[in-house]
Amino acid sequence: MGMSIQLNVFEALTAAGVPPDKARDVERQLEIAIQAGQSEIRAEWREQLMTKTDAAAMETRLNVRFNDQLRWIITTQVAMTGLVIAAVKLL
Repeated sequence: MGMSIQLNVFEALTAAGVPPDKARDVERQLEIAIQAGQSEIRAEWREQLMTKTDAAAMETRLNVRFNDQLRWIITTQVAMTGLVIAAVKLL
């Protein structure tokens, strides 16, 4: 899923004159910060993105509501037809 990025922080810091033990500490802290950020992003994705299960559940709910609405429309049309027939018979 992820793209591998090579960071040569240790080499850059030691080339800049930072002692190796301090450079190694900075490199580790940077790696920990990057991993924590990736974990937060993944958690946010899980919370915000729709899964196949979510989509199936939503489709089921929409189908139920659509069927209820269609039932009401048909019932209303039948009732209106009955009222029109009753009105015509009264004339």
